[in-house]
Amino acid sequence: MNKIKKCLKILGPGLVYAGAAIGVSHLVQSTRAGALYSFELVIFILIANFLKLPFLEMGTRYPNVKGKSLLNGYKELGNIYLYLFLAIEVLTMFIIMAAISIVTAGITLLLFPIEISPVVMASALMGISAVILVIGKYTILDKAVKYIVITLSIATISALTISLTNFDFSYASVAFEKFSFGSTTDLLFLMALIGWMPAPIDISAWQSLWTCERNEWKPASPQCHKEGMIDFYVGYIGTAFLAICFLGLGAVVMNPTGEAFSGSAVQFSGQLVELFSSGLGAWSKMLIGFACLATMVSTTMTCCDAFPRVLSRGIILYNGKEEKKDFYYLISIIVLVIGTFLVLALFLENMRAMVDFATIISFLVTPFIGWLNWRIFKKHIYKKTKYFKILDKVSIGSLIFFSGFVILFLFLKI
Repeated sequence: MNKIKKCLKILGPGLVYAGAAIGVSHLVQSTRAGALYSFELVIFILIANFLKLPFLEMGTRYPNVKGKSLLNGYKELGNIYLYLFLAIEVLTMFIIMAAISIVTAGITLLLFPIEISPVVMASALMGISAVILVIGKYTILDKAVKYIVITLSIATISALTISLTNFDFSYASVAFEKFSFGSTTDLLFLMALIGWMPAPIDISAWQSLWTCERNEWKPASPQCHKEGMIDFYVGYIGTAFLAICFLGLGAVVMNPTGEAFSGSAVQFSGQLVELFSSGLGAWSKMLIGFACLATMVSTTMTCCDAFPRVLSRGIILYNGKEEKKDFYYLISIIVLVIGTFLVLALFLENMRAMVDFATIISFLVTPFIGWLNWRIFKKHIYKKTKYFKILDKVSIGSLIFFSGFVILFLFLKI
């Protein structure tokens, strides 16, 4: 028990990262990938996780080496890069929070059949999350999310294991029989999938801020760096593995039936819970429903914390008024809640379309943010060792890969 407690004590921002990642990208996109294309897109999930690794690990490595966040690194590269990053966050945060909160609301209304609209429920959940975060700050995330992620991981692996025992493997497809590279629809879905696989790339900046908060903005130390990297890789490898598990559930349970996921948040949530309970048994339906709800609540809370944290840090880097950090955070979180409500109230027509839009936006900005993180890596972190040389080469390959896909996307749309 002492070893377990010690391990849980080390784990912090890495599992907060996992709590943010294991949400829409896993529950929605990975499961849909399996339902539509069986196991054919597993290779792209692995590629996305591998190619984003150098960029995302900078969210832990940089603050533990330099003692400051990636936003400071962007500013050191030039104010224009910091302002562009902040502009991307402002332009995407409302639609991303709308996509996350409406999925959370759908699961909530499935478990608690309250007679209110999904928009009202999503807004209420956002408001509650904001109040909890303002009162509890980072500590509430660090303590709560690790147990939520562990619970969902056990439930997901159990559901997939039991489902595989009854699966007819003749339905399994891995050779692109269902997915077509000549289909614009299939390619756009693939871009949406890897846009948030394992998470949107700007989560690296969020991770750096959570790491600094965990370290209380103290100077970096070798022990801090070692524990931080262990924490990161536990969260990163775990999210990659769970993405494949969710895809497997979609492939095993839904693909053979030909059933498609609904665009309605509530109906989609019902299908999702049925997906899990069909593997574990009817007895587990309520348990799985609460596990899915807990996961999406953790994603809502982590993202509800991340965007205001980024904005408040950006304001401080602009005017240098560190003493007003809490005030800037409060204002930013209020703006986020109000803006998300307006997006939901004015533009919500289809949950699935909203999720695709949010994930594609994240996909389009991947090369730019990846390039910023690579420049910081080369300037401040790079060492002439085999490991760092490999990271450098993977970073260059990743930039080429994602830039190529962005060009293809623009070509398809134009």
